[in-house]
Amino acid sequence: MLEDRAADDPEVLAAVAAGGGGERVFRRCTFDEADLASVDLSGATFEQCSLARASLGDADLDGVHVVGGSFAGADLTGAELSEARFRDVDLSGARFTGALLSEARFEGCRLIGADLTSLRGVVLTFRFDGSVLQLANLQDAQLKGLRLTGVDLTDADLRGADLRDTVFVDCALRGTDLSHTRLQGADLRGADLGELTADAPRHLAGAIISPAQAADVCAALGLTVAG
Repeated sequence: MLEDRAADDPEVLAAVAAGGGGERVFRRCTFDEADLASVDLSGATFEQCSLARASLGDADLDGVHVVGGSFAGADLTGAELSEARFRDVDLSGARFTGALLSEARFEGCRLIGADLTSLRGVVLTFRFDGSVLQLANLQDAQLKGLRLTGVDLTDADLRGADLRDTVFVDCALRGTDLSHTRLQGADLRGADLGELTADAPRHLAGAIISPAQAADVCAALGLTVAG
């Protein structure tokens, strides 16, 4: 285990260069703005580390376990993140463009303004339980059939996303851009849809909503539902 080290520490450099296969644990280490592009960090554990604005493009992060700390503004473009685990991590502004997130898990994380476009994989199986994705970019995301629990997607961009049969539990979709989103069979009864506009019927077509939400849609259209 390496504790309280900086990215240029000789032992840290050696551990990074060692590649996958051995147990590597970094605790309270600082990698801010470090160039870690294309490195093999598979299976590594980061506890309360800071990788803010680090360059991790095309890095192998399969099976990493990250607890606390920060990846804010990190560049994870094209990175391999299969079976990665992030818990209570600040990933605000991180770029995941073209990354592979198969079986990845984000629990209690902040992904405010994160870029999650053009993710690889025919079927995405990652989870964002209890995470904040306000203002995140999820254009054209393939989220079909997922179960999202406690996810805040306020003001997120979900234009063109595939949300068919997706279930939302205790989620927020306030101000979320659902233009051209596929919602057939999506269960929105557990989502806070915020203040609806007259475009709601078009954007929510095919979704399952509650009677209270249906009343809000009617109100947005200027209709009064009488018993």
